[in-house]
Amino acid sequence: MPGENWLVSNLQVGRDTVRAAMIHLEQAGVIASQGKGQRRQIVMNSDELARNCRVTLLLHSTKDRHEELVHDIMFHLTRRGYQVDLAPKCLVELGMKPERVAKMVQQVKTDAWVVAAASSDVLEWFAAQSAPAFAMFGRFSRLGMAGIGPDKFPAFEVAVQRLVELGHRRIVFLLPEEMRKPNPGLLVQRILGVMEANGIAVGNYHLPDWERGPSGLRRCLDRLFDLTPPTALFIEEASEFIAVQHYLAKRGIFAPRDVSLICSDDSPLFEWCDPPASCIRWSARTVLNRVVRWVNNVANGLEDRHGSLFEAVFIGGGTIGPSPKGG
Repeated sequence: MPGENWLVSNLQVGRDTVRAAMIHLEQAGVIASQGKGQRRQIVMNSDELARNCRVTLLLHSTKDRHEELVHDIMFHLTRRGYQVDLAPKCLVELGMKPERVAKMVQQVKTDAWVVAAASSDVLEWFAAQSAPAFAMFGRFSRLGMAGIGPDKFPAFEVAVQRLVELGHRRIVFLLPEEMRKPNPGLLVQRILGVMEANGIAVGNYHLPDWERGPSGLRRCLDRLFDLTPPTALFIEEASEFIAVQHYLAKRGIFAPRDVSLICSDDSPLFEWCDPPASCIRWSARTVLNRVVRWVNNVANGLEDRHGSLFEAVFIGGGTIGPSPKGG
């Protein structure tokens, strides 16, 4: 594809117009980025290629089957003619174990994998396989594989700083196991570093080990609130956020009066909440467009191992406030 300067000069249009057109063509799968400073590659899409390309989504948990982003990905890929299926089991059902994932993968006939929120061990296994795989979230940045996810650290930094300014010290992060084990990922390390920079001696209390699921969440909350109650909680998903609110309400604990609550994701459900939930917001559309573009590249025989992060922002909401007296 000719470069921007050539197009501006020969088509006699503005540079912003050319860039907008390029973005539109990339999203439509007509051209493909080759990296910063490189000319884009024209992709000759064909219905035959699409019909012969099978894509399988390996989800994190069974509830992801109801996520709007998953439905959108399947819809847009199917509309382009690809054969799209869900893996017979999700990562949680497989215990996030590479050997169990490998056994399942051997039983699935597919040309490409889209893997959602996998652990570093699972992504490392996929990166070593011959079949192309795409990491939708997860710790993919050091593996040389294609992937995308929101860069949440700046938003976490703003949120933690805000809590510290409000007097919070007992700040707890209820993070999934794949973000904590075998060692905390870079994001978690940087978040804890912000707390330490503010004079908070970080320990297991701030990053508790818990078994993900309804009963595991309740047991973790029992331990936390029976001994030294947190004054602020970061919760990973909207469903867990609502479950935490329900648990606390049964104990007469409410946000932001008694505890501050922040969700690491956004959800349309939060629009129904009063007060609105404090959360970290990012664009699902960006993820959708990148997944579709990657599948287009794979179907057309183009190697695509580009991994990228995009902006996420902290939304103050109404579930954070000053630390309770004595907190």
